[in-house]
Amino acid sequence: MSDLQIVLIVIGGLIIVAVLVFNWWQERRFHQQVENNFSNIKSDALLDEPSLDSTQFYDAEVDQDHDTFSISHDLIHETAADKEEPAIEIPDNIDAQVLYDAPETAYHEPETIHVHEISETEPVEAPFANDVSVMSGDPVTETKPVNHDGIKAIFQDAFSKDLNAGNSPEAYADKMQSGAAEALPEAIPAQSLPAKLHAQVDLIAVLHLVDVSTVSQICSMLKSDFDGFDKPMFLHVQTPDLRWLLLSDISSKPDFANQKISKIACSLQLADRAGPVSRNVVNRFQLAVESLGLDVNAHVEWQSTGDAVADAAALDAFCIDVDKTMGFHLLHGENGAFTGTKLRGLAEAQGLELAADGSFKYYDETAKKQASSVSLAALPSFVMFNRDQHPFSPDMLRQSVVKGITFQLDIPHVSNCTEAYNHMVQVAKQMETGLHAQLVDDNNRPLGDVQIDKIRHQLKIIQATMLTRGIAPGSDVAHRLFS
Repeated sequence: MSDLQIVLIVIGGLIIVAVLVFNWWQERRFHQQVENNFSNIKSDALLDEPSLDSTQFYDAEVDQDHDTFSISHDLIHETAADKEEPAIEIPDNIDAQVLYDAPETAYHEPETIHVHEISETEPVEAPFANDVSVMSGDPVTETKPVNHDGIKAIFQDAFSKDLNAGNSPEAYADKMQSGAAEALPEAIPAQSLPAKLHAQVDLIAVLHLVDVSTVSQICSMLKSDFDGFDKPMFLHVQTPDLRWLLLSDISSKPDFANQKISKIACSLQLADRAGPVSRNVVNRFQLAVESLGLDVNAHVEWQSTGDAVADAAALDAFCIDVDKTMGFHLLHGENGAFTGTKLRGLAEAQGLELAADGSFKYYDETAKKQASSVSLAALPSFVMFNRDQHPFSPDMLRQSVVKGITFQLDIPHVSNCTEAYNHMVQVAKQMETGLHAQLVDDNNRPLGDVQIDKIRHQLKIIQATMLTRGIAPGSDVAHRLFS
């Protein structure tokens, strides 16, 4: 390297150092100017009123309850009007069937879907729209001092220890299951509508009669306008003792012919498994109700002021998300297919009953008692059927062998989903041992305790979503909606 190159390198280094020093000096002078121009204003002891720095005190209190606030913040999300409800994802090891069709489509056979597997550590959004409410009062013209004790009390009430203890979807589902009656919306008084109807499922109109009429008079004024609807439609009448009676049940009974009527409730179900109600049907129903109101000299009061067609579409989308069946299979093991007689013996020993449709069904004792009290058929908690789609029968079970069976639970139709699922797993494991079979998922992959827990986790999410919507699984309105 020549002397000229060395000199140029030294000069370049000096120039760089000089630039850095000059920049540092300029930045330091700028900071000094800013400090001089914006120096803190000292308080005047004579002019200023004494004050307490309550901010630090309040911050200390908030930091003390920091865990409660941080947990509950993750659980709160926007209401359904501002944000769409989270889609429910089902692991690919779950035998999940979509029973609800897309909006305004014809009913089709259940379609099996497979979605990516969800890990146990994946965060899950659980709807908590009913846990925290925001109240707003009339505007005030005078500014008042902040009451930090009151603010803290509001936060502690909103984010109570119950919410902190139930911050998981499982705990939330158990809490909602134990208090399902409290989760139902109470926009309408309990006695104002028939118990069969639901404000979120039915389009309801109440006719207030000016003059008291009888059942026979009401039936004589009914026209064919209320016939031919593709969705369930109900007419209830209210007696002077505030009882609601279904008109179709008492219209043909002579004892009720002269029963006095003060109100009529007309309702149209907004959706079912065939899809949402169409606008033409809604318009026809509204016209029929208004015409009936004129005929019976009654004031028509609609219970909802929103767009019924939009409500039906939203209800149908919700039903598509939660209308799932979950199950698994027992596949024959190394010993080959198992005999039908042994299968029937083990099934009946576990409390399953062979039904007329060719499947084994398990009925909860509580459900049996409730059904017998109202003279209705009991609904099964879960079913077991031939995986080859050949119905079971006494003759078939005596003469044939079975390669595989399927256990299935219909979530919207079962009131105690978690308990029913746990019992179904217990029965399946007992029969797995007795038949020397193997418990597998829909893709014939072995099903262990981890996969079973993941299915239970997804089931509780769906259950909590339905309860938050005000539609309890296994309730009468759920059976009517998911039919």
